[in-house]
Amino acid sequence: MSLASYRKYFPITTTDIYLNHAAISPLSTKVVEATEQILKMRSSGQIEVFPEAEEEKKKLKKNLADLIDGEPDNIAIIGNTSEGFNWLVHGLEWKEGDRVLLVENEFPANIYPFLNLEQYGVIIDYVPVRDGFIYPEDIENAIKPDTKLFSISFIGFLNGFRNQLSDISRICRERNVIFSVDGIQGVGALPLSVGNSGIDFLSNGGHKWLMGPQGCGFMYISPVLFERLKPAFAGWLSVKDSWNFFDYRLDFLDDARRFEIATSNVLGIFGLRASTDLLLAAGLANIEKHLFMLGDRLIEELSVLGFKYIGSGNTKERSGIYSFTCENEKALFEYLQKKRIHISLRNGVIRFSPHFYNTAEEIDQVVDMLNCRD
Repeated sequence: MSLASYRKYFPITTTDIYLNHAAISPLSTKVVEATEQILKMRSSGQIEVFPEAEEEKKKLKKNLADLIDGEPDNIAIIGNTSEGFNWLVHGLEWKEGDRVLLVENEFPANIYPFLNLEQYGVIIDYVPVRDGFIYPEDIENAIKPDTKLFSISFIGFLNGFRNQLSDISRICRERNVIFSVDGIQGVGALPLSVGNSGIDFLSNGGHKWLMGPQGCGFMYISPVLFERLKPAFAGWLSVKDSWNFFDYRLDFLDDARRFEIATSNVLGIFGLRASTDLLLAAGLANIEKHLFMLGDRLIEELSVLGFKYIGSGNTKERSGIYSFTCENEKALFEYLQKKRIHISLRNGVIRFSPHFYNTAEEIDQVVDMLNCRD
């Protein structure tokens, strides 16, 4: 199938032009059908669907593992990106004077869980951002002898800058620093290998580029970090022999299921499995190539209209996010809203984030509207 042929699964394309996947994606008919299936089972079918839900979770983990080139046993299904980082923060042992290194223009989900460590005497440092970009040498210079962990986004949410994870992980390994990544703005749109990128921990919500329901995501824990990361919470499903109800031994499972402590978001699991099926069928390499093509078109045509592209000109540092500054950005944003064009306005920046079913013709339509606006 060509990528354009997937448009039939997205009803929003019949009325609107949706270019806001960095905020939240529209649900495909495949996701709706999958969630309706489980709703019917829970309302008028067999009602108790625990075995079916567990089987669906296995399928979802296999999909997610394929998307990040990892192993299903290293993946836990969680609610959102912030939850994952809280598992990380509270699963490690900290002492007063330990340091965590963050980036000064990060989305708050990758900040606040670590700031919460300050109450235990942990020191938070920040890598400076130059011209909106993050450079490995600045990360290396910011690491101190007591730095225990560094956390960064795969893709910057504001300007779409793709951090070079392999280069960063090499720095972290040389300095014995845990390497943590927020994947939400890249996974589902771009190829990623957690192993080749040297990622110790990755947290990822499912409602943006993965195109699933809100409240269902995942975290990845590398085999090396798994040995160090203690479950901050415990529940009846996080232990071995969980259906032997009166055997109260706290014997955690040997894989990432130990972090899935109780009843999961079953609706979210069915929906996210369906959305990841579509992404895998389309192919991440194909999606990346398509997003670069749409991005080139946006940059070229909007530049003619006086917009200033604030992302990187280097292809390997680009993603599916294309952001611009312009005059009267608020009025322009409101104008596009009235025209049923979905984009974001973030910190005075106009942000376009198309996905694999969007077309070059849609980009041209948006540019024509901007060119003809009052």
